[in-house]
Amino acid sequence: MNDLEQFKPVLDTAEEILKIYKPNKFRTFFGTILICIFIAILFIPITVLSFFEENVNIATSIGFIVFVVVFIILSLILIALWYNKTLFAVTNKRILIRTGYIGVDFKSLDYDTIGAITVNVNWLDKIINKNTGTLSFGSMASPMINTANYKFSFTYIKNPYDVYKEVKEIIDGHKSKK
Repeated sequence: MNDLEQFKPVLDTAEEILKIYKPNKFRTFFGTILICIFIAILFIPITVLSFFEENVNIATSIGFIVFVVVFIILSLILIALWYNKTLFAVTNKRILIRTGYIGVDFKSLDYDTIGAITVNVNWLDKIINKNTGTLSFGSMASPMINTANYKFSFTYIKNPYDVYKEVKEIIDGHKSKK
């Protein structure tokens, strides 16, 4: 199924998709892998060293290592599921966000309600040097307090400043027609 077909269930009559964006795959996985490496570096050596102490329950130590490994594997599976279902669209009426892990979830924000747009390029985006960032949208009903976990965001997109200009132009064009 192509990207346009992915949004068909939620498009209104006479609504057409103008642009579709996908998160940058490398940036999406790199952040999760970095966290998993940090957890492994922090906890596995501590647990292995505990084998050499007296009065240590070996089963507990092995169980903890298994827990960390399972956590890492599940994290990678979940981010792969999220990435495969995630798309962002700009239509002639609103922005659409398609995400999910098991099922597919849609969020939309009408242009008339958008009061603010921010671009966030964090340290991880800069480190990987893939020209990625996050575009967040705010409205009166859903103000941007913490953009790190904001529910109306195009996360890890390529060329975030260019996307900002494109989306802002479309929104301003829609608002000027009224």
